[in-house]
Amino acid sequence: MIHPTAVVSPRAVVHSSVEIGPFSIVEADAVIGQGCKLAGRTTIKSHTVLGRDVIVGEGAVLGGLPQHISPPEHPGRVVVGERTVIRENVTIHRAMIGEGETRIGSDCLMMVGSHAAHDVRVGNRVIITNNVLLGGHVQVGDRAVLGGAAAVHQFCRIGRLAMIGACAKVVQDVPPFVMTDGESAMIVGLNKVGLRRSGMTREEMDDLKAAYRLIHRQGLLFDEMVAALAAAYPSGPAAEFAEFYRGGKRGFVQERRSPPKVAIRIHAAQDELEDEDSSEQRTRKAG
Repeated sequence: MIHPTAVVSPRAVVHSSVEIGPFSIVEADAVIGQGCKLAGRTTIKSHTVLGRDVIVGEGAVLGGLPQHISPPEHPGRVVVGERTVIRENVTIHRAMIGEGETRIGSDCLMMVGSHAAHDVRVGNRVIITNNVLLGGHVQVGDRAVLGGAAAVHQFCRIGRLAMIGACAKVVQDVPPFVMTDGESAMIVGLNKVGLRRSGMTREEMDDLKAAYRLIHRQGLLFDEMVAALAAAYPSGPAAEFAEFYRGGKRGFVQERRSPPKVAIRIHAAQDELEDEDSSEQRTRKAG
């Protein structure tokens, strides 16, 4: 059903089951898959492809030109996977080159006001919370969660099942399976809740814990650490650590460690010191 106030180009490909709300715009060469629902005032621009059962909220703009000082003459496209929910005022931009694409996976949730810049790649079942900003060429692994207002610098990678704290400023790669603090954007441990919900076995989680200790507790040089990970964990989820570290170009977020424990020396009170001095003087006289 298409609302009479919606503007749909005759050159767009729109499945007969699609619902399009009032004052929405679907441009030429857009593709809207079966079962999609577009709320009012949505804009689906050229070369945007929506898979089946995608829901788009009011005011969202999908397929805008890259925000670049030299916008390309022939940009790429935007592809959104099946059953993804895109809430109000979300923006997703096309890739910089004609053969490229900005891709949002299946079963994702992009909450209100979030943004995916050109050439972003988001995996499946990712949750992107309100006002999250993904810079150009950012990669986000499957089932990652990004807290509200987190900002990820261009070309950074977020590993699978990682959890980014709210308001974090991410300027380096975040390895898979870890959790970062919002204030410092540093690693504070494994994402244990996410790991349990993903259905990992006890043995797999034990391997991840041991691999985490190898990375952050043994004090190895970077190349030594990667080689040790590859040797100790040739398969299973823990093997993803070595693979991730080999692919880095921006450096890696480090662990937030507590300051070393300091012994506090308690001095005796003044009256106790005076009593000790008097006792020492009496002893000397007696001698």
